[in-house]
Amino acid sequence: MSLKPIETCLKIEMPKPHLSEIPFSLLFFFFYFLLSLSLPVISQHLNAEQSILWDVKQKLGNPSSLWSWNSSSSHCDWPGILCTNHSVTHISLDGMNIKEKIPGTICGLTNVVQLSISNNYIPGEFPDILNCSKLELLYLSVNNFVGPIPVSINRLSSLNTLAIGYNDFSGSIPATLWHLKKLEVLSLAGNQFTGAWMGGIGNLSNLEYFDVSSNNKLYHSTITKEFGALNKLKALYMSDANLIGNLPRIFNNLSSLEFLDFF
Repeated sequence: MSLKPIETCLKIEMPKPHLSEIPFSLLFFFFYFLLSLSLPVISQHLNAEQSILWDVKQKLGNPSSLWSWNSSSSHCDWPGILCTNHSVTHISLDGMNIKEKIPGTICGLTNVVQLSISNNYIPGEFPDILNCSKLELLYLSVNNFVGPIPVSINRLSSLNTLAIGYNDFSGSIPATLWHLKKLEVLSLAGNQFTGAWMGGIGNLSNLEYFDVSSNNKLYHSTITKEFGALNKLKALYMSDANLIGNLPRIFNNLSSLEFLDFF
């Protein structure tokens, strides 16, 4: 005679209640309880984001273009602000007549994927935004920025668009820029960059648009074979960038190329 394990003997199957057998009032209380837990969290998050944007506005000198950034409406309804799931994801302040530096506190908005502040009068060096770790699109073109691109630019590892054209950035283009392997759009045009710069550009295998034109302080350079790795490239602008020599044969391999300007 064989004996069953004691766990089997003691196991009692209890009938599972069907959802329809649970009183409606109990279900209502349960869902209300869950909602009451989540609402304070959402409210605190909204208040924190609004406070950060209010601080940014103050540090930008309260420009008249941002007069409607006030407590009379949700910050998700403010001009230039786009929210997704109750959180700020896009900031577009192009042409807002901003004349002060962008404060680093803007990175307290931890879900921002786009920051666009082109066509203003923003002074100073590259803005203090390297802690905005989720940034995918960064537009800084046509401002009064000066100085070098920070060596630690590769901290913005999610970037697929970097447009910093028509400022007064200077110094060497850092090799770390070529570590941003998700880049699809890169505009460096109209600055004061110096030195050699092509080494490493072949790492940007997703690049579709590249503009380094109007940088006549760069070293005289021939086009390197690394460009042959950019097989997704559709537009290439390199006029007035001190290029010398002939167009290499590797360009025959760039089957996606639609626009090419060297002159």
